Amino acid sequence: MIVNDRKKFVHNFLTRLAAAEVLVVIFGKYGVELGVEFGLLWLIAMTPIILHIYREEWKTLSKVYPKEKAGKVANNLLVSRYIIGIIPITASLSGRWSDGNLAILGLLGLLFALMAAKLLTEAGYPLSEDEKAIFFREEPL
Repeated sequence: MIVNDRKKFVHNFLTRLAAAEVLVVIFGKYGVELGVEFGLLWLIAMTPIILHIYREEWKTLSKVYPKEKAGKVANNLLVSRYIIGIIPITASLSGRWSDGNLAILGLLGLLFALMAAKLLTEAGYPLSEDEKAIFFREEPL
């Protein structure tokens, strides 16, 4: 089980690392003026969609998992989705503070990738074939 979680963490980390680094460099080095506005607009525009997905996931997960675990998994997925809007805001502010220092921005992207990977791994993402079979049959664990 630990090896499976380790594989999931590495998968989640590597897939989030590229996206986080690109967003951090774009908004921390080149789009410093736009990062806060873009992040806030993204959060405002996406919040209804994210919360709708959260409610639907919680309903589905509560049929498969106990209520506490369903809540934890749904909350982890919710926070990992909100990180996408928080990255430009934080990158813009740290880019202003560090004058676009790529080393600092790189560490910031690494931090966001680690946070997202941890949240997604705790949520069990991505699902294995066995987990998909259990999840889509909606049988309690």
